[in-house]
Amino acid sequence: MQRREFLKTVAGASMCSMLCSSCSFLQDNIDKNLVGNKFIYKSKVDLPKKIRLEACSLCQLNCPACPSRKNEEQIKKEEGFGYLEFKNFKKLVDDNRQIKEIELSNSGEIFLNPELDKIIKYAYKKKIVLTAYNGVNMNTLSDEMAEILVKYQFRAMIVSIDGATPDVYKIYRRGGDLNKVIANIKKINEFKKKYNSEYPKMVYKFIVFNHNIKDILPAKELAKELDMEIKFEQNAFSWYAPLSKEQKILVEKLTDTKFEDNIVNSFYLYKERNFDWFFCQDLFKSPQINWNGNLLGCCMMKKSMGVNVFKEGLLNALNHPNVLYAKQMVTDFSTPPKKEIFCSECFIYNTLKEEKYDCIVTEV
Repeated sequence: MQRREFLKTVAGASMCSMLCSSCSFLQDNIDKNLVGNKFIYKSKVDLPKKIRLEACSLCQLNCPACPSRKNEEQIKKEEGFGYLEFKNFKKLVDDNRQIKEIELSNSGEIFLNPELDKIIKYAYKKKIVLTAYNGVNMNTLSDEMAEILVKYQFRAMIVSIDGATPDVYKIYRRGGDLNKVIANIKKINEFKKKYNSEYPKMVYKFIVFNHNIKDILPAKELAKELDMEIKFEQNAFSWYAPLSKEQKILVEKLTDTKFEDNIVNSFYLYKERNFDWFFCQDLFKSPQINWNGNLLGCCMMKKSMGVNVFKEGLLNALNHPNVLYAKQMVTDFSTPPKKEIFCSECFIYNTLKEEKYDCIVTEV
C-alpha cells in the first residue's frame, strides 16, 4: 500500500517543548529520555478544551459484536463496570476551567447513571457543552431526564437503532425494544417543542448488517417522522453479519454511502470526506477518561494508561510518561511499542503499522 499522510494536522492542544519546573510529579516520575518531549503540557491553559469522560460503562443490552460484552470478564478484572460520580465530575471541571466540551458516551449507556441529572445541570451552569456522539441506545429514559436534556441544553447525541421494525432491531440490539426507543425520542421532541429548543440534536444511526438491509428505506422515512438526521455506517467487525458483494452494491445505492472492503480502508474514506476526527487524535484533542478516573487515551482503549485523572489531576495525567510515549508511537512508527501501553494491542495501530504507513498522526 502506498505511503501517504493519514490525517490532517492535530489542532487544538498547544504543546510545549519544556518540562514544567513546578510539577513535582513529573520531576519525580518522568522517564529521563522524555524530558524536553514536545508533547509535554506546561500549564492547564494549554490542555485540550474538549475531553471524553465515560458517564457510565453499564449497559442493559447484549449486542453480539460489542467489545465490552465480548471482553466482559477481562474488563471486570482490570477496569470494572460503573458510573461517573457527580462529585468527581464537579471537581474535574472546577479544577480545569479550560474545558468547554465533554463527550459523555463511550462503551455503556449514559442514561443508566443515577447522577446524570446533576452532571447535566452543573455542566449547563459552567457553560460546558455535553454530547453523546459515541452513541446511546435510549431504551431507558424517564420523563424527568427527557426534560432535563432539553431544558439544560444537552447539545447532541447519536441514537443507535440499526433497523426500522422491532423484529429486525432486536436481532442485533439484543434485550432492546424499538418501540420504547421511538417513544423516548418522541418524548424528547415534545419537550423541544415546549421549550422551543433545537437541542438535543439527535442522529438516527443505522449500522448495516446482512439482516437489516430491508429496513434501510423504512428507516429513512422513520427518521423524517422523528425529525432526525439518519447516518448509515459500515459494520466495524467483518466477522459479524457481513455483506456479500451483491449486498454491498445494493446498500451503497440505497444509502448513497461508500462502503469499503475493511474498516481500516474506511478510515481513509473519513479523511476524504474531510471529517476532522480519528481515534488516535483523541490522545491530542480529546483524551478519553474512564468513569473511575483512569486515563484510557482514546475511545478504543479498554485499559488504563497507568494514571488516574481524579487522583493526579488532568495536567499530570496527560504528562504521564506512558501518555507521552503513546503519542510518540502514533506519530512515529519507528518508536518500538511497549506492552504496558494499550496502543500496542490496538488493531488499528497494528494494521496501519504493518501496511507501511509513516504514522497515524503526522503533525502536532
